[in-house]
Amino acid sequence: MYITILCKVVDNFGDIGVAWRLCRRLAKIQSKYKICLVVDDLEAFSKIESNVIASEAKQSIIINGIEIFPWNDDAFCHEVFSQNDGERLSLILELFQCGRPDWMEHILFEEKLNRTVQIIMIDYLTAEKYAEDFHCLQSLTRSAKVQKVNFMPGFTQKTGGLVIDDEWQEIPEYKADGPVLVFTYENDWSKLAESLIDYCDGPSTPLRDRKKVLLAQGRGKESMLQALKQEFEPAGPERSRRDETSFIEELPYLNQNQWDKMMKECSALVIRGEESMSRACLSGIPFIWHAYPQSDEYQLVKVKALLERMRQHFKQADFEIVEKAWLDINGANNMSFSQFFEAVPRLVPGFRDFAASLRKNGDLAANLMTYIEKLAII
Repeated sequence: MYITILCKVVDNFGDIGVAWRLCRRLAKIQSKYKICLVVDDLEAFSKIESNVIASEAKQSIIINGIEIFPWNDDAFCHEVFSQNDGERLSLILELFQCGRPDWMEHILFEEKLNRTVQIIMIDYLTAEKYAEDFHCLQSLTRSAKVQKVNFMPGFTQKTGGLVIDDEWQEIPEYKADGPVLVFTYENDWSKLAESLIDYCDGPSTPLRDRKKVLLAQGRGKESMLQALKQEFEPAGPERSRRDETSFIEELPYLNQNQWDKMMKECSALVIRGEESMSRACLSGIPFIWHAYPQSDEYQLVKVKALLERMRQHFKQADFEIVEKAWLDINGANNMSFSQFFEAVPRLVPGFRDFAASLRKNGDLAANLMTYIEKLAII
């Protein structure tokens, strides 16, 4: 019996990051289903999983029992997935409205399989109310043999929750002396750079307590690096700083497990996207979320929705500090972050309480398997 997961890489590593984490978790918590992952960008995938070889070979790749297929290899995939009345297509997880490959559409709707196919649509993570409204909501396809239902990740017990790997079952111990991870989209980061240096390398901070800034690979790295380097231009005798090479560490591409381990060692996070944001939420570490920029600043709707989910876990004055930093980074307002970093020590309890609440919602992969077996989909 098979579960086939579909993923298109849209934003560097976020989509494939979520897909790979879900694949690995499903493979870990159950043994009777074989996991297949169909992905369109093996090169991007290889950046977070070094066992993936980005090649044009007409074959699949097997990593820890998970079989990975190239989305665009029509002939090879059609041959494999049409076997035994499309047994690999009994259950399809379609991630992030990615659609289905042409070869799969042909098998599902033109070759008239005898078996019933269930497609579960797993949408983007959001704290908006519609995540609860759409969770487990069925929809139609152009064949009675192909059924479709929504399964929504989210932040409440009325959604599917977040993927909680074994390594994330417990909130990690907070490292007050840890570095700051910075993983953003492109922007003018001069204000953020100034605040980061004040937090990590202020003139009154003893040398032994000074922190590093860890710069992650991705679209926003160069603009952040440029802003930090400009801050290291001669600033006068009143401000003594380390050399920039001892302050800034440019990270290599990291496997998912390495990324998780590194994140847990940080004292604060400036994070982007969905995959890393979900880990930040579970970490209990104070973080600023830079959401994916959208037209008409729709990202602010998503940011405000998540802030509302978090509000109850903070004292009002502390929440206002978090709210201001999040709205500034996503709305290009005053872009002042010094208050957030100054408040990091006292923000820790609120972020840890929020992280604890998310674990009460359960693991998305386990919730998904319960749903699948309850409905006897397979």
